[in-house]
Amino acid sequence: MRAIRLLTLFLLLVPVTRADSADDVARIHIEAIGGKLRMNLLRTLRATGRVNIDGRVLNFRLLAERPNRLRMETQSGSRRIIQATDGVAAPWQLDPDAQPARVTQLEGEEAREFAADAEFDDPLVDFAARGYAIDYAGEAQVGDRRAIRLLVTRRFVDTFQLLVDAETYFILQKVSVRVRQGRRVKMEITYDDHRPVGGIIIPHRYFTHADGRLLHETILESVEANAPVPPDSFTAPILITVP
Repeated sequence: MRAIRLLTLFLLLVPVTRADSADDVARIHIEAIGGKLRMNLLRTLRATGRVNIDGRVLNFRLLAERPNRLRMETQSGSRRIIQATDGVAAPWQLDPDAQPARVTQLEGEEAREFAADAEFDDPLVDFAARGYAIDYAGEAQVGDRRAIRLLVTRRFVDTFQLLVDAETYFILQKVSVRVRQGRRVKMEITYDDHRPVGGIIIPHRYFTHADGRLLHETILESVEANAPVPPDSFTAPILITVP
């Protein structure tokens, strides 16, 4: 009878345990990648790397500053594009080699995705204060790794899944659905080659798939913690046309 009572008590507690487990996963994840103290000491990141896409190579330089400032310079051959956000105004883009050079604002889905990418911390860090809700959604498999599936919602609008390694508690994959040319597309970003930078573990290799097809591979070749930030790095330049 005692065993039956314990089983009944366990069954009653299962919903509570699962509801709380998402919070537990987030807490353990933060400790696993370095802890809150080290996170707060990491203020900026400067990185260089490359993107392998359709047989081409795009080289890039990246500068990020807490909490949500980002500057990305990409180069393919002789063409260079700069995209940035200061976390306040709309993300912008500059083609410095165009004649005449001009600044344009990113719009729609492109602007939203760039602003989301500009967030310095991943969605599990201080998630409630940043407008995220997370829920436990079972388990999954990412390659040969067992993963915890979390359903993440931001401000009741943007919804995606994060797959967290059940052993290391590193984020292994982000899964979302995007509309491309009127069609729903399953997007998967897989994170690999996790290494410490400034005491915090970050992935150095990203694979992006659309409906199972590899779109591109991103590789961070060098990453510097707490790099100095030149003035106006994230502010759109004011271009003056000389007659």
